Amino acid sequence: MNTLLKTSVTALTFIFLAGCQNSVTNPELNQCAQQNYQCINSCEQQSSSESLSQQVCSAKCIERYNHCKVQAEKLGE
Repeated sequence: MNTLLKTSVTALTFIFLAGCQNSVTNPELNQCAQQNYQCINSCEQQSSSESLSQQVCSAKCIERYNHCKVQAEKLGE
């Protein structure tokens, strides 16, 4: 189950990055995706594989990304 969560988070990160790279009209959203990718990688380096602390760290990254995304979309309007 933990492997599924890690794989899902990583896949979502790449999807967000791919979507943002195609969207030249909103560079702020691209910045959010890049920060999220770096945050997730940092979580993976700081915590042992599949640990609860890594899952909590990744969840915080996603929360930050979602907040950043909302702000970036407001700027893009």
